[in-house]
Amino acid sequence: MKHFLKKTLLYIIVVFLIIVIVEVFNFYTQEHKMNGMGSEIYYAIDKSKTKKRAKKLVLGDSVGNQLYPCPKDYDSVVSLACNQAITMAGQYFLLKNYFEANAETLPEEVILLMTPFCLCNNVDQYAYHHFLKPFPRYEYSDLYTDYLTQRIHSIPLYWSANLPIIRSSAYTPQWAVPSSPYFTPSVSPLSYEYLLKMDSISMSHNVSFRIISPPLRNDRRDDVDTFWAELPSEYVPELSGILQPFKESITFLPSRLYVDGVHFSKENVPADYLKLLGNCHDL
Repeated sequence: MKHFLKKTLLYIIVVFLIIVIVEVFNFYTQEHKMNGMGSEIYYAIDKSKTKKRAKKLVLGDSVGNQLYPCPKDYDSVVSLACNQAITMAGQYFLLKNYFEANAETLPEEVILLMTPFCLCNNVDQYAYHHFLKPFPRYEYSDLYTDYLTQRIHSIPLYWSANLPIIRSSAYTPQWAVPSSPYFTPSVSPLSYEYLLKMDSISMSHNVSFRIISPPLRNDRRDDVDTFWAELPSEYVPELSGILQPFKESITFLPSRLYVDGVHFSKENVPADYLKLLGNCHDL
């Protein structure tokens, strides 16, 4: 009986190790190419660590990715735009990756291209899958603020996200986003901290940094007015130099061009909205 139990235990251990090895292999060779798994994030991370000279570096949300797709290679622009679920911390991580990989050929300007409504993200229900998995804590922990650590610890089983068998799966725990004061109507505490970090690191490298809004639906003017009206007053002094030009960049287009509250229908995506491009081609 004891011999049988030993053989059974050994069998279970061997099978488990095989599964882990396969999952690790799948993750590091396939996951960033998979559909429906936040593939645009993994593509942006890989690209952020690649040496590629550019005059303009574009970061941003999924609308930014519509306007300047990350999987395209441009003459003088690098786009790392992916989605808002990576939070402003994730945007900062991408920026720092790119600056480190291209330290000798930094861009002239960094543009954060995202809708105003993304700035309320304070770690939401998508963070486990779209932030914790692609940005493993063991690699980015030195970039965590105390506040980000606090928010991450509010996610059930947050520590499990970096296990290879979990990272390569669609698993995410179900959890409710904590209410106020963790979420603000416009700019969250997390966005506040990492916007300042993005501005600071750009300034320290003599690189211009600005946020620009994609064009918004014409029927969202009231939402935009509410966004600015509910901007936390304590953030205004330090963010005014960033947010005022951001506010002035907002334009509106007919609502019929959109497929939802912020995204364009495929046939109506504006071509080179910021007039940044020369020739481009798919990678």
